[in-house]
Amino acid sequence: MNTPPDPPRPGFPQYGAPWGGAPSPLPAPPRANASAAVIAGILALLTAAMLAWFALHNVVYAIGPTGGWSSVVLLNVAGGLISAVVVLVPAGFTFARRIPGAWTLCALCALYSVTPFVMAPLLFGTAFDVQLTFLFAFDEGDSIAIALAIIFAALTAIMAAIAGSTRSHRPTTTHEMP
Repeated sequence: MNTPPDPPRPGFPQYGAPWGGAPSPLPAPPRANASAAVIAGILALLTAAMLAWFALHNVVYAIGPTGGWSSVVLLNVAGGLISAVVVLVPAGFTFARRIPGAWTLCALCALYSVTPFVMAPLLFGTAFDVQLTFLFAFDEGDSIAIALAIIFAALTAIMAAIAGSTRSHRPTTTHEMP
């Protein structure tokens, strides 16, 4: 004996349909531009990979003759790994097309693209031209990694700004809900 299911009662949402099957009374929040958000997310992953490469290069190759880490190596390893992990969080939110995530990623990557030019001259008294030569000499593994991290961070900041400023109010799918 098959009995038909009870009809939906008014005032109660149907299974799988929010707001009782009616359209949501709240407007959908604006979302970041889909293509720019994806490109910014991919560039952020490349930036994180370059920062991790910089840190790992210092772990493997920059240990001094005593076998211990100098303060510069310790700063490079900690800064590289922490920066790589920190950039992944707003990258995920940007990839999910959240506008605050895109602007956070933009600000963070803009900071990452400027910091290598300022930190060593201020902290260690390195001459600016020596620091600039190290950053863009492309002669050793850590120099290549930090130069690519600066380049990818600048590109990520630009794409994240584009993703955050060009909003999309429509869903990216063309399938209409019944």
